Amino acid sequence: MSRNKSVNIGLIGAGRIGSFHGETVARRLVDAHLVAIADPAPGAAEKLASALDVDHAYTDVAQLLAQPGLDAVIIATPARFHTNIVVQAAEAGKAIFCEKPMALTLEEADRAIAAARSAEVPLQVGFNRRWDQAFAESHAAIAAGRIGAPQLLRSLTRDPGPFGGDPARIPHWTIFYETLIHDFDTLLWLNAGARATEVYAAADALVRPDAKEKGFLDTAVVTIRFDNGSIAVAEANFSALYGYDIRGEVFGPGGMVTMGDVRRSSMTLFDRHGVTQDTWRRDTEHFAAGYTAQLASFVQAVRKREPVGGPAGEDARRALAIALACIESVREQGPVAVR
Repeated sequence: MSRNKSVNIGLIGAGRIGSFHGETVARRLVDAHLVAIADPAPGAAEKLASALDVDHAYTDVAQLLAQPGLDAVIIATPARFHTNIVVQAAEAGKAIFCEKPMALTLEEADRAIAAARSAEVPLQVGFNRRWDQAFAESHAAIAAGRIGAPQLLRSLTRDPGPFGGDPARIPHWTIFYETLIHDFDTLLWLNAGARATEVYAAADALVRPDAKEKGFLDTAVVTIRFDNGSIAVAEANFSALYGYDIRGEVFGPGGMVTMGDVRRSSMTLFDRHGVTQDTWRRDTEHFAAGYTAQLASFVQAVRKREPVGGPAGEDARRALAIALACIESVREQGPVAVR
């Protein structure tokens, strides 16, 4: 592919986040062209393709991968399908952007990484917080030594409420695999070079206690020990009535950095009802710029035939290792070593 050529991208998965990524490629990126969409659900790919003026829609991933001139794929399917599609796309010689989590076991993660390495194709994973301005600036400040070596770290995810999901349709351990996985990657990224050695996780169904007997968990707190001596806490909850709350903090001997804000802006309304501020309500609003920036970076890596600048397969594996240790910790009700 010519370095000056627009990158032809196929989207696999036409659900909520897949639709947002598809719109980003079709409407917001200059050097990318969305050429095909695949989704096994009848009519899903066709509907999104029509909305985004995309010519080709399929129900079969293999048909999309055989699309002439295709350079790269975005994988936005349910998590249980990610690894197999990563391997399939790598074997077809396509550059890969995969939503988190890349895999659900370390063996799957190793298979995905090996497939991309063997095919010599880029593999980037969708940890969008790295692309948010506040998180990126905090990372830069830490890397510059502004606060010294990290000692205490914190990351939290509180999804906007009220919670309206059906617990029966949410896979077990989602709070670790798909929610806190963002926090684990963030903490590893902010604590650069450190390896997680031990976790202690507590989880419960506090939002929907009626669903706990069936294995549903909606609240969790995790303590992580790192080999550089630092300690981190990650927490998550599925229902913050006040908005979509994503924050982080890193403390060191020279100071502290904080990042994230549930408020949409610094505008504050003072009226007869009191003092109010609007808050973020969706991830695609809160991280709109970050979602776009991560795909723009992926496209540039493909165009220039360079390694991806964002989180790669190995980063996804490190975050997954923490998530798996958390699951084991909840089961054993005690601290667990990270593999």
